[in-house]
Amino acid sequence: MHAYAATRLFLGLSLPLVLLACGNSGPVGLSGPSQNLPAPADGPQQLALGAGTNTLQYEPILSPKNAWGPIEKNRSNGEQGASDGHTLTLNGKTYALGFGTHAGSELTFNLTGSGGASCTRFTADIGVDDEVGPQGSVVFQVFLDGVQAYGSGLMTGTSVTKTVDLDVTNKTQLRLVATGGTDGIRFDHADWADPKVTCRTALPPTAVRHLKYVAVDRAIKVYDIDQGHTLVNTISLPAMYGLRGIAANAVTDRLYIPYWGDRDDAKYRGQVRFGYLMAFDLKTEQVIWTRKYSPSVDSLQITPDGKKLYMPSGEDGTSNFWFVLDGATGNELTRIVVSPRAHNTNMGASGARVYLGGIKSNYLTVADTKTDQIVQRVGPFLTSGPDSGIRPFVINHAETLVFVNLDHFSGFEIGDLVTGQKLFSVPVQGFPWVDAVWPVTQSHGVALSPDEKEAWVLDSYNRAVHIFDISGLPSQAPRQIASIDVRDPNNANSLPKWVNFTRDGRTAQISTGHIIDGTTRKIIKKLDDTRYYLQVDFAGNEPVQAYSRYGVGYAGSTTK
Repeated sequence: MHAYAATRLFLGLSLPLVLLACGNSGPVGLSGPSQNLPAPADGPQQLALGAGTNTLQYEPILSPKNAWGPIEKNRSNGEQGASDGHTLTLNGKTYALGFGTHAGSELTFNLTGSGGASCTRFTADIGVDDEVGPQGSVVFQVFLDGVQAYGSGLMTGTSVTKTVDLDVTNKTQLRLVATGGTDGIRFDHADWADPKVTCRTALPPTAVRHLKYVAVDRAIKVYDIDQGHTLVNTISLPAMYGLRGIAANAVTDRLYIPYWGDRDDAKYRGQVRFGYLMAFDLKTEQVIWTRKYSPSVDSLQITPDGKKLYMPSGEDGTSNFWFVLDGATGNELTRIVVSPRAHNTNMGASGARVYLGGIKSNYLTVADTKTDQIVQRVGPFLTSGPDSGIRPFVINHAETLVFVNLDHFSGFEIGDLVTGQKLFSVPVQGFPWVDAVWPVTQSHGVALSPDEKEAWVLDSYNRAVHIFDISGLPSQAPRQIASIDVRDPNNANSLPKWVNFTRDGRTAQISTGHIIDGTTRKIIKKLDDTRYYLQVDFAGNEPVQAYSRYGVGYAGSTTK
């Protein structure tokens, strides 16, 4: 086949669109696959389809076939080269996820779920990609266990997009086929856009699952903590990137993620700066709403009843306030003015107080959640310049102590939340370091073990976690007792910047992705490199408890 150019006049445009597509010297009469592509190197693999919505382009294709070049993931078919297509586009609508194929093609998937999940539904948008203009003629077919369950009829470049929505309950194999029309397969660029398989797990209503929600750019990954942090679901969210925090509430079944997203795109040039906040339903796994806030967004927290959100206006500027938002709608209720470069937020276990930390202040600010008025400032903590202030911090369960990271300091300091005074400055011993050019913070991450007997603090320069015995507080200073190397041999730029424990204290997770046994202090697994993760417990499909992204203490708490 030889590529050649054709033109198409779009409505309202006089310039021709040059189409590079499979030409007239190819196998015109071919209606089935002509090019067998190799399966994965280790042979056919069973899918790890977990409970919830699974996006197929993350799953292995069994015995892929395509008539013109390779099957493309998240791009149109293009020509014969790999990754030479364009953004998947059907009737002017673009899709970030999906498959670009060419008739005849076949994509086969195993529908066997993992972790007791059974798959129930397949959906996708289908059509001839806009890159071939009005040309092309394709018939889309879906086979379940070898039996045709769907046929699109003949579709051309002028056809409206169709949606496939099939019940796949008790089926074990899904096969997606695109064949050419009666005129052969020239220009037959067939898109399976946003293909998803939904699965569910039947559990006794009393069975409690402990899940880790891990936010990465453009997706939320869900891991089963009890099954060795096994990945059970990946929820695709293409617009969500440039993450700034994560918070959840089991009363309202909601997960909130602030992010920057596309705010730097040219289309926003000259407009007021902003960030996004997304509200996500933990039960339906659907986005409830996404709203913009100016000048920016940052690491938020939520009251125990889920009614109020406290979200900083961002460390990436000079703004000095926290948004107080309605948890249901995202509407702004009021603002709390604190200090420039609003950044970190902690909610007290009582829900009566919220703790606010800005980068350009060496005081921690405390506000009453009933009145949204400032009631206390704690400090001063260490400072070494105008751009030096409070970084990550955590609160004990009784809300009597705060553990604070600071710029240009290796270690942490402790404040008394009763008197408002600093109690101890606790530097890391035995690990020399060189202060990096700001804003790289040497110790960016501190967490309490759930029983509040230990504090784990991060060391960016040495790629380490240092462990302190804090059982003698408040009368005795913390004592350094152990260190763990968390350098990533495959990524020298991966710095430890966040730490938190599972609620039972059995494991800790570092932002480098390392899962560490809380007792042996050995690394047992490697997950995603991200600072944005938290635990949510479910009974059946019902969220029953959600925990903080921050490594707060739980001594004396009845939650498990």
